[in-house]
Amino acid sequence: MRISIVIVNRNSEVFASKLTESLIHSCKNCERIGGCNCEEIIIVDNASTDNSLRIFEECSKKITKPLIKIVRLRRNTGFCYAVNIGVALANTELVAILNPDLYVDADWLIPIIEDFKKHPRLGVVQPLICWYQNPEQIQSTGLYADFVGNYKGNIFNSKTLLAPFGAAYVVRRSAFVEIGGLDSFYFMYGDELDLGLRMWLAGWIIMLEPKSKVYHYMGGVTPSSLYLKHLKYLLMRQNQVITLIKSLSLKSLFIAISLLIFVNIFRGLKSKETLRTILIAYYRVLRNIRYIIMQRYRYLRKKLLNEEILRHWGLIRPI
Repeated sequence: MRISIVIVNRNSEVFASKLTESLIHSCKNCERIGGCNCEEIIIVDNASTDNSLRIFEECSKKITKPLIKIVRLRRNTGFCYAVNIGVALANTELVAILNPDLYVDADWLIPIIEDFKKHPRLGVVQPLICWYQNPEQIQSTGLYADFVGNYKGNIFNSKTLLAPFGAAYVVRRSAFVEIGGLDSFYFMYGDELDLGLRMWLAGWIIMLEPKSKVYHYMGGVTPSSLYLKHLKYLLMRQNQVITLIKSLSLKSLFIAISLLIFVNIFRGLKSKETLRTILIAYYRVLRNIRYIIMQRYRYLRKKLLNEEILRHWGLIRPI
């Protein structure tokens, strides 16, 4: 099988060299041992202002395979839009989607590719994600969600996931295209849960491959200013509601939104700033409700499963 690697870059100078070296080494291993053709590394740059692009360019001059392609965007378009650009440019059956603040094991692709060969309805595979700073410690084994869209970790270490953790996963390109890719309206945060739900509802499977390992820094390229912390919280609350509207039946949606409003009002009582952020998030949802409803009907027309089946399998859990 042939695979491309898409990296969304934004000021990742500190991580760029180690990431690129590990990917090149893993691609060579994949071809030599796994019989896989690792064709290209596509770096979609969200208007970086540091030296990360120069590092990627220098690496691209030193090797001929895999081919390193660099796509420069004029502004920071967000993670989701940039991923869609990268996947659209990929010309392979499989596409790995990676954050820039990580590095990979030499053999990380081999077991994942074997999984895709065995299961024709497999849409997404997540590797075991460990901490960059402490490689022996596990960071994520995948995502589940409760009834109102709050993330829940894969505490049972199940191989079947509701959604991949967004730092690193591999998609079957045809499945990714079929469901419309990532929703660029999300910008960032919450996109992987939306992706996972739409994959499952369209009849695709998502799984964890524990034999494959990558090492993620977590927030290594995200500035830590107070404004950005509020923006992160706003996007998380906004995107949580959007995902529910797009995915649930009307009966389930009414119950989930009612519970969510109650929970968020309780949160807001603890802090005026938190309440203000939640209200802005809900206002943004209402302002864009026409687009969200269009997305809902676009995807619900294609669905092969419903949320009752997902809940029966334990992929969506009670609160």
